[in-house]
Amino acid sequence: MSAQIQSPDSIYTQHVKQLIDMVYPHEAGYGSIYEDAKNFYTFTPELEAHLVELKTQLKKAEASSKREVLVEQLKKQIKNSTQKLEDERYARLARIDEVSVKLIKLCEGDSWQETQKLSAKFLGTLMLLTQGPEGKFARIHQRFKPLYKAVLVLRLTDKLLDHDTISHKYLSKYRDAISRMRGNRYWKEKWRIELGRPLITAALLQDIGLQSPAALTILRGENNKLDEFRLLEETQRKDLLKLNYHFTMKYVTEGLGIPAYVGNVKEERDRFIQTHNDAQDFVTQLVKDAFVSKTGLGELIKIPQIYASVIFSTKSDYSRKNLPKGFLLIEQLSKKGALNNKLAEDFISIVGYFPQGFGVTFIPLNENGQAKDKYECAVVIGLNPAKPAEPICKITTRNQKHISSGQIEVIEKGRNLYFPASRKKLMNVDPARLREIMSQLSNNFTPDAIDELIPSFWEPHDYFGFKKHQSLWSKSN
Repeated sequence: MSAQIQSPDSIYTQHVKQLIDMVYPHEAGYGSIYEDAKNFYTFTPELEAHLVELKTQLKKAEASSKREVLVEQLKKQIKNSTQKLEDERYARLARIDEVSVKLIKLCEGDSWQETQKLSAKFLGTLMLLTQGPEGKFARIHQRFKPLYKAVLVLRLTDKLLDHDTISHKYLSKYRDAISRMRGNRYWKEKWRIELGRPLITAALLQDIGLQSPAALTILRGENNKLDEFRLLEETQRKDLLKLNYHFTMKYVTEGLGIPAYVGNVKEERDRFIQTHNDAQDFVTQLVKDAFVSKTGLGELIKIPQIYASVIFSTKSDYSRKNLPKGFLLIEQLSKKGALNNKLAEDFISIVGYFPQGFGVTFIPLNENGQAKDKYECAVVIGLNPAKPAEPICKITTRNQKHISSGQIEVIEKGRNLYFPASRKKLMNVDPARLREIMSQLSNNFTPDAIDELIPSFWEPHDYFGFKKHQSLWSKSN
């Protein structure tokens, strides 16, 4: 009997990778939300044009009494083509539903605390699967961003529902949805269908128009030879924004619709249609307002999008060192009045200054609570830090040796080497000693950091690459 080959990833990490492929796979041909959109933009217009042509032929044939056989043939073709269009639409909806169900399972728990932990785990896993500005990082970031954003949208909406004043007609109906985290099964299912799935749909499809042939031609050129992540000229950027808006709205309004009702109870069917039409209208409003900013509703997906665009930037000057500045951008935009102040505050209170999966370097304390003359490494693992600048972390080294059984600890600002004032505290340590510490963990630092000797952060991608280190969110041993 042959030995069983062990997967290099934990089962949870495998689930996350599968979900990424269901949304935006590395290669085409496997079926995904993004491929569904490309097919809608490319092949559906041909099928619709063919249907129009068949109906025109049918009218002509019906006008002639001698063409009964042709009339029947055309009717059959029209029926088949119409059914094909509907089947494809249902398939698109089914895929979004499947992704929503899997995502909710991975980031929603039976209590508020468990939901925060699972959401942090999902966000952190996405970050830890990337390795900074190496290789084709922009492509990886582009693939990871939609799901990252979707989880942040869910958590931000929960915060909003907790407020006393919700003026939006649709959202105000779900103020009690938080009871799903207290074992209320009715609300768990109602929230999933009527709010969770629409929010995820809006987050995933917010920029789906960029998959249209017209948008891809601007991004990649006529012969697919251009770098789609390059800095666009002003006119190209404006054209792309218009195309993105037009084709995103086209997909949301024409490409989806509502699922088919199964059953034969009229009241039940009417309720089903009403519920799904309302949810579909909500998705349309959300996505449209994220583009045109008329009602403020779109900020529910716009704020997470701005943040995700920093964390998973596709720009050539991407640096991990800039990631804790993601919150700053949200803060600045809210101060300028470009974002809702309260919602921006809520968002920052969820994510803090340091994103999930960020590698923190810090000064450890001895048994008496005094700072040691060395540093250790940790990974940010918790949402909702009591103080935004003091992340909830899992300790990943002891005496400069990687471990998988570290404690969970809040790293105070005065010990976090990301802050210059904290780095100064180690300035008096012998440079030879600092080099020794660095060399023991050298794979996890950039050449710049080695020159600095006192690194402001570290890169945990390689650490997370070991299956035994992928349980950062489990209780410490």
